[in-house]
This record gives sequence, C-alpha cells and structure tokens, in this order.
Amino acid sequence: MSYPVEEKGVIVQAESRDGEQILGRRHSQIEKGPGHIDVHEVDEKELDEAEDAIIAEQEFTPAEYSRVRWKIDLILMPVLMIIYGLQFADKTSLAAGVVFGLREDTKLVGNHYADLTTYFYIGYLVAQVPMGWVLQRFPLGRALSVCVIIWGGMVMLLGACNNYWQLSIVRVLLGWFESVVTPGFAVLTASWYLRREQTLRQSMYYTMNTLFGMIFGIGNYKIAEQQLKNGGLAPWRLINLFLGGVTVGMGIVCLVILGTPKEVWWLSKREKRMAHARIVSNATGGGEHHPWRWSQVIECFKDPQFYMAFLANLLCTIPNGAITTFNTLLMKSFGYSNLEAIIWLFPGYAVQSGVVLLAGTAVYFKPSLRFPIVFICQLISMFVFLFVGLAGKVPDKVGNNARFVVFCFVSLFAIPMFMMWPLMSINVAGRTKKTFNAAMLLVAYCVGNIIGSQVMRPKDAPLYLTGLTAIAIVMAVNVVNFAAWWYYYWSTNRKRERAFIASGITMERREHENRLAGETDLTDRENPHFRYLC
Repeated sequence: MSYPVEEKGVIVQAESRDGEQILGRRHSQIEKGPGHIDVHEVDEKELDEAEDAIIAEQEFTPAEYSRVRWKIDLILMPVLMIIYGLQFADKTSLAAGVVFGLREDTKLVGNHYADLTTYFYIGYLVAQVPMGWVLQRFPLGRALSVCVIIWGGMVMLLGACNNYWQLSIVRVLLGWFESVVTPGFAVLTASWYLRREQTLRQSMYYTMNTLFGMIFGIGNYKIAEQQLKNGGLAPWRLINLFLGGVTVGMGIVCLVILGTPKEVWWLSKREKRMAHARIVSNATGGGEHHPWRWSQVIECFKDPQFYMAFLANLLCTIPNGAITTFNTLLMKSFGYSNLEAIIWLFPGYAVQSGVVLLAGTAVYFKPSLRFPIVFICQLISMFVFLFVGLAGKVPDKVGNNARFVVFCFVSLFAIPMFMMWPLMSINVAGRTKKTFNAAMLLVAYCVGNIIGSQVMRPKDAPLYLTGLTAIAIVMAVNVVNFAAWWYYYWSTNRKRERAFIASGITMERREHENRLAGETDLTDRENPHFRYLC
C-alpha cells in the first residue's frame, strides 16, 4: 500500500495495489514517488479555509448545533416548502384550466393540449445545463430568487394567451425558469444539512406538491365557481393571474431569505461558522463557489450510479407526465363533473403527503430503508394503474366507485422519485459533478414527462387502458433498475471498507481526509474514504 506524499498546496492521491486510492495533502516539497496522481491544484488560501472548517467542527457543543439547526429549519424551510408547492401548483394550472374553458377559449384541437405539457418539459430540459452553470456562477440564493420571480411572471402571462402558439411559447419559458428548483434546492439543502437530515428536509418540501394541490385546488374551485356564476374574466385566466401573482410575491421574499450559510444576513458571524462546520462531515461540499471542472463532468459519464440514476428518473417520470396532465380527465371518467373532478383529487393528494413524510422520517432514522420503501411503492403503484384501467370494463357504478377508491393511491408512484432525488446531493461529491449530475438527471426527468404526456392518447378516452398498462410495464422495468443501483452502492462501500482495513491507516486520519476532500471539491470517486448512504 502506497501513501500520498505531502507537498504544500496540492491535493494528491496515491494508488494501492488493488486500484483503491488514498487521499493526502502535501505540506512540504518532497519528490513524488511512482503512482501519485495530482487531482487538482488548490491554492494556499483554499487549503487553509478547508483546514479551518474542519477545526471549527470541534469548537461548538451539540446544544449549540441543535439551536442553530432549529433556527435554520424555522427560517429556511418554510420558504423552500412554499416555493416548491407553488412550482407544482403553477405547473398544473394547465390541468385546472382545461376543465374551465381554456381549450375552447384558445381553440385547442387534437393533441394540442398534451403538446403544451410537452413544450413545458422541452424548456425544462434544454435549460438544465445552462441554468446549472448559472447556479454555480452566481450566488445561489440570488439566482434562485430571480428565476422564481420570472417564472411567476410567465404564469401570469398564461392568463393573457389567446391561441395555441402563444400558450406554447409561454409554456416553454415557464419550463425554462422552473428548471432551477429541484437541482438548486438539492444543492441548497446540502449546504445546510447533514446527509442523514437531507432526505427528511427534502421530503418536507416535496410534500408541498400535494398540500398546495389541495390548497390551490380549493382556491381554483372557488374562483371558477364565482366566475361561472357572475361572469367576467374566464376562470382559467383568473386562476393563472392569481397563481402567478403569489409566485412573484414569494420570489421577492426569496431574495431576502435564500442563500448559503456565508450569504445570508439572518445568521451572526459565529452562527455562520457553526452552520458550515456542522456539515463538514458530509464530505460532499455545499453551494460554495468553485471553478467549473470539466474533469468532474467526464467523471459523471464514467460513474455507474449516474446511468442507474438517469434511467430511474426517466422511468419514474413517465407516470408523472401522464398523471399530472390527465388526472382531472381520469376523474371525469369516473362520472364526476368539471368542478367535482378537482375536489375529488384531494384524497389522493392527502395519501401522497402522508406517505412522503412517513418515508422521509423512516429514512432519517434508518437510512437503509430507502430502497425497500421504493420497491413497495413501485409495486403498489403498478397494481393501481392496472386496476384503474381494467376496472373500467365493469358496469359503471361498481367499476367507477372501485376505480376511484384505488385511484386515491395512485400518487404513490411519485414516492420512489422523491426518495431518489436526495441522492443527487447525498451521494455525489464535487461542486461541478453535483451540478452536472443533477442537470442530466433532470434532463431524464423532462424526457420521461414528455413521453408520459403522450402516453394517454385521446382515442383511448375515457378508460385510457393502453396508457395505464404501458405505465405499469415501465414501473416493472424500474424495479429491476433500482435493485441494480442498490447493489452497486452496497458493493462499492464493501470494497472501499476492505481497502481501508488493509491500508492500516487510523480512523482519525480517514475522517480528517474525508472531510478535507469535501472541503477542497473532490468527488465521491476521487475520495476513497467516501461511503454511499443506501
């Protein structure tokens, strides 16, 4: 086993006989021996800051860390939760509008309605890499806040559209600026929370999808009900103006609140140091500024977890694209009116909210439950999709009642997606790698949603049996992919642990080098002391 030489200012790796690598830091001018590899240059200031952050971890008591975490939770989390809920409400405003005259007022025909969902995800897809660069190039909180304000403006513009092409352009722009939310929030969460804390926090704002679906569903219902009674501006236009206005207002709040620990005003100097010190053990870095490293982009394409995560995002979001676009139309197929179709989505929203929080809490206390929860939810969702399609063949009253009850559990299809997204920040280290990895996974998210929006064909209405069956098959394939992903993490951790034991280095040195790797922007594959949470 060879060890790294020490020479000031450069992070290096040394290879052992079995190909594993041990991380070190050069402190003096010593000639490199064979097998030593320079990962990247680190200037003296950055290295000193990294060492200082590691030392700072021991300066504070558990009680102090607990107090600052509560402060972060109370100030940061409500803003993240509201914004995430708004992006779902804004995204699905099209589904609400279609039952209140949007299709007729804008003269949509044929597949135009489904195409508008496709255009949203095209904008979302194309924006991933450039907007990822923006989030790394500019202060994270400011960049996210400006995008929230602009996308709120796009939602308001939807209410002014009069034809298919106007709707198409605005939907593309809406997708472009909403594209920053999931990857930006993942990096922001990694900047504030320990790895074991991140899934629960992310679950808290993922839950807002369904909670805001209920809140704004009631609001949309009341707006539409009053407009249908009293006349005036079309209900779908008023819904978009209302949702967009709320989003712009929250974007302004984001400008005041959001940021990494070093950027925000609402922590004292000591609290900022404490907030950063408590996440040093993550060894993944946070939302700090680092140069764009193309070597980390190349590493993404060499990393097996990247491909399994990409496929999982693709396959998880095919059902999402279908249900997000067609949920109200499926509810109408159960015999409900336009207004009832919105209200009777609420039981399904409540089920998803409860299960997301339950799953996030379970993973917080026992991280090894992540993949078993994913498998269970996938299998239940497969049954739901098949049942809702096939039960339509039963006489109307019996079939529709049974379909509705089972359909209340359809939202479990999203749980695997919500359980996997935190891995973008938990199991990926290196600022550029995290940014690029998240961008590419959300490209898969977009492609999956685009495919999903086209699975439910108008000619299959009202049962949509062909589309629902196709979705169930997709989910079965994803079960196999999740199993392979889980095995990869387990086997890699086991191999690295064996190499660590064989190396003879102390646990203290391992922990120090693991933290130093995270603070100096090394990736999870460059850092042999990194262990995947699974």
